[in-house]
Amino acid sequence: MTNFPERSGPHVSVTWYGQAGFRLVAGDSRVLIDPFLTDRADRRYQPPAGPAEFADITLVLCTHEHVDHLDLPFLREFCAVNTRARIIVPAPVIQIAVDGGLDRERLVGAVPGQELTESDVTVNPVPALHGLGGDKPVVYEFAPGEGGSGPVRFLGYAVEVGGVRFFHGGDGLVYPELPGTVSALAPDVLMIPINGRDHMREARGIVGNMNETEAAWLCSQVAPSYVIPMHYEAIATNTGNPGHFTSLVHESAAATVLVPPRATPITLALP
Repeated sequence: MTNFPERSGPHVSVTWYGQAGFRLVAGDSRVLIDPFLTDRADRRYQPPAGPAEFADITLVLCTHEHVDHLDLPFLREFCAVNTRARIIVPAPVIQIAVDGGLDRERLVGAVPGQELTESDVTVNPVPALHGLGGDKPVVYEFAPGEGGSGPVRFLGYAVEVGGVRFFHGGDGLVYPELPGTVSALAPDVLMIPINGRDHMREARGIVGNMNETEAAWLCSQVAPSYVIPMHYEAIATNTGNPGHFTSLVHESAAATVLVPPRATPITLALP
């Protein structure tokens, strides 16, 4: 395990599994966020971990319904080896998860503005401005329906565990209220996508996220202690440049950038 840095304050073990997947461990709490660990033809590398490695997880968070965030084949196998962890998904996504084979009794619906707790873990859902595409023109919104007026089905999560506050942005774009909303939650660590979007992908129904410049700007507005770029290397149509992102963040001195190797725990500590 890599220790970064060595301090006596609050500390959490952080493991990144590629794309938007993370494990956070502190004390008896073990949180798994957006695991994408099913072997698929569109992956650029083999899944770095399997369901059996997560039998000790105490809480799962999934930000939205897309397969690289709500990996139903993996979650079905996960539930077979882990019979107690609750799985938090956006409230409108519960039926999708049930239809995908998950036990409704284990699912918790997340709604922006409604704090959730599990043991010593606190979760605050935040709306994410994300896209719907597929066989239709890409539209970025918070919810489906006319004008995006339905329940929010794309989320980020502010997670406090072990005395360290994380903000996992899920998939999303920068929108006017986002910097203030995230700043008010005072995260120590940002986990944000950097893969961007472009006309060519959107013409194929492939949605995108904030790019490296937008993500670095958000980091400068929130000013966390650390930032971890994500969602830039697992799928060929979702690539970004963590080196460029790191340079932009360093220019603003907004945070220390961490680019952890896949499936390798690091110990992240605060003063």
